[in-house]
Amino acid sequence: MQTLRSPLIVIVIFATCFCLNASAQSSVDCTKLLKKEIDPDSARNMENDVADHADCFGLDSIGIKIFADRTTLRALLVKNASASTGKLTYANLLSDINKAKKDTGYYNPLRNLVIAQTTLEATKISVASWDSSVKLLKVIGMPDSEMENFHQFLLEKKDKNWNYRQLVTAYRMKQMDAPKTKN
Repeated sequence: MQTLRSPLIVIVIFATCFCLNASAQSSVDCTKLLKKEIDPDSARNMENDVADHADCFGLDSIGIKIFADRTTLRALLVKNASASTGKLTYANLLSDINKAKKDTGYYNPLRNLVIAQTTLEATKISVASWDSSVKLLKVIGMPDSEMENFHQFLLEKKDKNWNYRQLVTAYRMKQMDAPKTKN
């Protein structure tokens, strides 16, 4: 029993040291990343850095969809470049992301929109999911005046193995193809 206990203690100590080292390494990586100068001509690298190191920016999966986006990042960079004469770092970007997250009039509705879109993309169309999907469809901008026609379209396509995003796209395409009526 004594001989079994000794290797077990060594394994536990080794695992603990490994976990502590990995935790310390993560914070060192964030510190290094935040000091790193941003290359304004490399949007792809910026997107990857923000997405790959989301914890450094305090982003969850929804925050990544919002802020690890080329258009959003470029807008933040342009704002930062015009206000600054020094080099731009990821710390500047973090500051801007935190300011945007505090602007609840902008961030909360955008976050709710992304959550609704993500949920609809993950939801297969069915008559059973219609009631819960109506609320999400309204969040993404489906007008009440179109809801009944959209529901009818869902009933026509209910046998397709589509998610709601595919259904909305097909519905919009059908609307574009429909002849315009004159009043």
